[in-house]
Amino acid sequence: MAKTKTITIECPKCHEAFEIKGYETINASLDEELKAKLIKTELFKHTCPECGEVFSEPYSLKYQDMEKEYMVILDMGGVDTAAIAEEVLEMFPNYRLRIVKDVMDLLEKIHIFESNLNDKIITYLDHKIYEDVSAKLRAENSPIAIDKVLFGSFEFQKKKVVFGALNNAGKQIFIDTPFADYKALANSPRLVPCFKEKEGEYVIDKAWAEALA
Repeated sequence: MAKTKTITIECPKCHEAFEIKGYETINASLDEELKAKLIKTELFKHTCPECGEVFSEPYSLKYQDMEKEYMVILDMGGVDTAAIAEEVLEMFPNYRLRIVKDVMDLLEKIHIFESNLNDKIITYLDHKIYEDVSAKLRAENSPIAIDKVLFGSFEFQKKKVVFGALNNAGKQIFIDTPFADYKALANSPRLVPCFKEKEGEYVIDKAWAEALA
């Protein structure tokens, strides 16, 4: 059973404040339906009882997968992530723990772990692809600017990793990377220590990847 909580949110149209039932923790291993709603971002869609406006507003929650032994904390403010991390690892010392501040980053972590990949390697590839594609677009004087690169899928049969580039034109840009590139990074003498789990290193994002480059 998912842990719930009461959240007060404000309608962006009429500014009416109202309460909703939110979720403290989503256990993907026990509630497939709730997991599906999160993946589709339906969980964060709300309807104002005053004016009927339908809008999206994420809130902080924890996403747990007992089978793959990991937890991702979505921190949208108002939570003590350090205390949560300590509590989680005291109960589940073998868990991989991650902290994100964006719904897209939360969904990316879920997709990465469900593909049985190392999110540190993928995040490093996110950054490298972002840099390479951005440089290419600038060289072409393209009006398109890349906002973020995210993991899309791992196609095992074709031995490739697919990434998606979010951009200012709203165009779908997909980049295929040979799985051999992933494996090369996984065996890189310089980077292997960086891709291992480290106590206290729970924010694996663009800034983390930039520090390795």
